[in-house]
Amino acid sequence: MKWKAVLLVGILLASVLGAGCMGTSSTSTTAPTQKEVTVKDFAGRSVTVKAPVQRAVILSTSALEVVQLLNASGQVVGIPAEAKGDAFLSAELKNKTVVGRRLKIDDWEKVIALKPDLIVNLYLKKFYNVDEFLNRSASYGIPVVMLREDRLEDVPKAVELLGKLFGKEKEAKAFEDYFNEQVKEVRAIASKIPAGERKKVVMIQPIMGKLYVVNGNDVLAQAVRLIGGEYLVNITVKGYTPVRVPMDKEKVIASYGDADVVILLTSAVTPYEKVEELKKEMLGDDAWKQIKAVREGNVVILRADMSRESFLRWSPRMAVGIWVIGKAVYPSYYPDWEGKAKEFLQKFYPFLS
Repeated sequence: MKWKAVLLVGILLASVLGAGCMGTSSTSTTAPTQKEVTVKDFAGRSVTVKAPVQRAVILSTSALEVVQLLNASGQVVGIPAEAKGDAFLSAELKNKTVVGRRLKIDDWEKVIALKPDLIVNLYLKKFYNVDEFLNRSASYGIPVVMLREDRLEDVPKAVELLGKLFGKEKEAKAFEDYFNEQVKEVRAIASKIPAGERKKVVMIQPIMGKLYVVNGNDVLAQAVRLIGGEYLVNITVKGYTPVRVPMDKEKVIASYGDADVVILLTSAVTPYEKVEELKKEMLGDDAWKQIKAVREGNVVILRADMSRESFLRWSPRMAVGIWVIGKAVYPSYYPDWEGKAKEFLQKFYPFLS
């Protein structure tokens, strides 16, 4: 009888272990098969990447917002320090390893330890040595895809590119369709604004005690033109067209006295309260009142920082940003944008809505 009992226990133990092994096998996940794809990035470079990317280092917060929108946060291993302050990014992304700041890598050894199969950065030669960066990454065998933040229409194109690389084409297509529909709706409204009601607009961003005028090549100026306004600033300095131009009060007044609307912008380093102070100063200053918009009280504050209330930066947020600018310039033609913001967040950033 004893041997029968021992045999029974052995059978039961084998059954339990077998069930455990089966359960482990059924819930295990395997990494998707990667294949080489060649894409052209925003700098015109042909880049070969193993897709879908599984371990990406991303040095731009706007690109991080795109990856999050694509539901690919789990495929990111390295981020810039600025990501910590971006209210549109989840805790999951903010807790990734910080490898650099301002488009630069602080510690390449830390990057190598992460074993990335892709680095995503911005092609901005004014901010860092792009060639040196590309040479360094190539020496470690890490492909780099460059984005640019020059044009409004490049927002859905960036989503499409990263969607292809991260294996999220379906999610990318959903955003592209949504973004293009917003642009179509805005253009339809703009087409109904009579020529005699077209507004002349200038944007000013105070940063660390100085005034910066938003230039005509900036994505926000492009949005002004999209919603039916005329943007007044178009400055080239020694063959270069910066997106922000430092300008003192006297020159702003002398240059843009016929502006119908002045938009004051917050920034990552300029809180809303500081911009409110500037608005109050302008409305109570006879010199500033030489500008038509100030004289008539058409000075509007909009958020262009990294807060949750800000939709005015090159990123998927501009799907709402164009409505924000439309309402600021033509309040009687454009609807309140809060409804658009709620819809956008529910669709693409549900953890924020």
